[in-house]
Amino acid sequence: MFVRLLVRSTIISSAGVCVVRFAKLHSAGSETDGAQPSRFPRVEGKIERSTKRDLYIENKPAEATVSSVFKMDYKEEADMIAQKAYNIYKSADWKIAKVSNENGNIDHFEKEVKVLYKKSSEFDGHVYRAECVIDSPAEKVVRYILPSPRGLRGKWDKTVKESEVIEKIDEDLIVGRSATHSVAMGLISSRDFVDLITVRRYPEESIICTNSKSIQRKDCPSKDGFVRGVNYHGGTFCTPVEGEPDKCYVVNIVQTDLSGMLPKTVVESALPTNLIDFFRDLDAALKDNNLNCT
Repeated sequence: MFVRLLVRSTIISSAGVCVVRFAKLHSAGSETDGAQPSRFPRVEGKIERSTKRDLYIENKPAEATVSSVFKMDYKEEADMIAQKAYNIYKSADWKIAKVSNENGNIDHFEKEVKVLYKKSSEFDGHVYRAECVIDSPAEKVVRYILPSPRGLRGKWDKTVKESEVIEKIDEDLIVGRSATHSVAMGLISSRDFVDLITVRRYPEESIICTNSKSIQRKDCPSKDGFVRGVNYHGGTFCTPVEGEPDKCYVVNIVQTDLSGMLPKTVVESALPTNLIDFFRDLDAALKDNNLNCT
């Protein structure tokens, strides 16, 4: 019997937070054209263990790895991260993976969320783009998606187990570590991620965004009980809706490698639905409006 659990991985790479969500599989069908099998690989009934291997170095292109292993000027690296994320944001040739309210199915969320995808140029997987109009100013949205304590993500997202700022370089540049809960009684381990996170503004396009990518830190090695995941270039881009200052158009760019024993097909089959769930939970948190930064 195939295990009916799969990972629904919301990777808010621009916020430096990779959140692993788990849910029952309601359908064996694929969310992306030809990207997933109709049935999923068996996950054996043993606890997934964290590994001491340097998974980041194994998966990253050599030219990008060098700058992360040796602690270079973070501001210089942040410039490269922001440019790469912006290029992905502006790129074309996306394919539709899922639309939240397609065919009358609103997925318990009344807003339309469009999820698109294409092959990643950075690892053996896909980069995803999720789009939605949110009823909140752009600056406020960014504050809600940044990791705690710099932002509010850890206060409204129950999938976040740990969230910490390792180093604050300046007001718009931090190194953060975030971790998720394990699930299925430990069969699937907690993931953690260490990211360089930068906030950028493009006034000529009225864009405010967060961009990030995983880096190496000697003072933040992998811990027992966690599998160290890798976030590749990503970002969350917020643009005010013309004529409606209390609304913004949010585009979330995500590409991640959860590493460990989880098959990529299982992870990616769940991503479109999970990205819709992210917008639903973010919208609910913004409406609640009772959160404050620490």
